[in-house]
Amino acid sequence: MLKKFAGLLKKEWVLYRTWLFVGVFIGIMLSMVVPYLIRRLSDGFTMENQLSFAFSILVLIIGGFFSILQFLASMRHDLKSKEIWLHSTSSIAQLVGVKIVFSLIGYAIFNFIFVSLAIYKIRDEIVGNFAQVLLLLLFIVAIIVILQLMMFVIMVLFLAFNLQMKHLVGRFSIVITMVTFFFSMDLWFKFTESKLYDNIFHHVEIPLTWLDQYFPKIQTTELLLGSFYVVEEVASIIWLAILFIIATKWLEKVVLR
Repeated sequence: MLKKFAGLLKKEWVLYRTWLFVGVFIGIMLSMVVPYLIRRLSDGFTMENQLSFAFSILVLIIGGFFSILQFLASMRHDLKSKEIWLHSTSSIAQLVGVKIVFSLIGYAIFNFIFVSLAIYKIRDEIVGNFAQVLLLLLFIVAIIVILQLMMFVIMVLFLAFNLQMKHLVGRFSIVITMVTFFFSMDLWFKFTESKLYDNIFHHVEIPLTWLDQYFPKIQTTELLLGSFYVVEEVASIIWLAILFIIATKWLEKVVLR
């Protein structure tokens, strides 16, 4: 099982490692080279670090979209050659899972590099030792990657929806998919901000303020960790697993049609 998974992961690496290299190269150009050139070409410019920090944040945002494009390119490649999936000894859930894991690993590496650069650019404002800074770095990267995992599962679900609609209405399916996606996201965000959501999921609260002592202090920013709700987090894990099962089963049904 693990050997087969490693083989599939290696295949993804061979096919899509260029995406990671190109992403890192573009990120370095935007976060380091561009601010340097602006400083060299602008007389009296003294805010290179601040500008570089802003570009590093921009790179992190762009990297999220770039990671999604890489994942969709991988999915599109296999969907165009259905024989790859039809004659594979692995289930579609396993094949999609490998793609998600590969994209998340690449995205984690990307974020580790550029979150590190962003932190380095504001090092003069950080009060703390190396271990505290490293913990902050890992914490930020972990949060970003978890959010991206959720996005990947949602993308698989809507990819299956788009293929289903394409079978019914043809090329107009992409419009229906995009409208449905944004409408669903809007409803979800409204639900998470509602009193009903609080009453259902905000139970068994664990304050995270005790973690402050393990993170460095940033002079211009206060790190607010808030609280951890056990019911909410467990429900999120279960819900994500259910969505993944639904998405892959639906995708399998559409592919094998």
